[in-house]
Amino acid sequence: MSLNHHIDQWCRFRGITLLQLAEKTGVQINTLQCVQSGTLDASVSLFETIAGHLNIPTAWLHYDPRVIQRLWNDPDEDNQELTDPPSSDPLFQRIIQACREYQDIFVLLTSILHHGDPKLIRAAQVSLQSLLKQARPTTVPWGSRPPGHFEPPSD
Repeated sequence: MSLNHHIDQWCRFRGITLLQLAEKTGVQINTLQCVQSGTLDASVSLFETIAGHLNIPTAWLHYDPRVIQRLWNDPDEDNQELTDPPSSDPLFQRIIQACREYQDIFVLLTSILHHGDPKLIRAAQVSLQSLLKQARPTTVPWGSRPPGHFEPPSD
């Protein structure tokens, strides 16, 4: 399913029409209709504007809102809204914060995952693991010991 279909699904999920979205974003209705039908290759800034007025991260436009809702909510909860979950997973909150701060990286990773090619996904995973190893500070096992305790032999 194309990104354009998800814009329509997000509009329906938020309970607004394409015309209402056009009024909220300041984008002409015919432009949104062309984006929705796939006849216009929209800019990233247009998608950011659309996502901002739908109150979602831009990358979420790649997914059906029902998928995001399943990831966001616990199936046993009564409240199934995407905003203000009663108790959020700290890891998921960090992902949301990172997607706002580093949208370009988040969109790239989302695109690779959305593509679904196992070789691309594996290459991204290996690259990220390598970067994580480089980012970790090297620790010296005896560095946290109080002074006067065992010190490593000097050569």
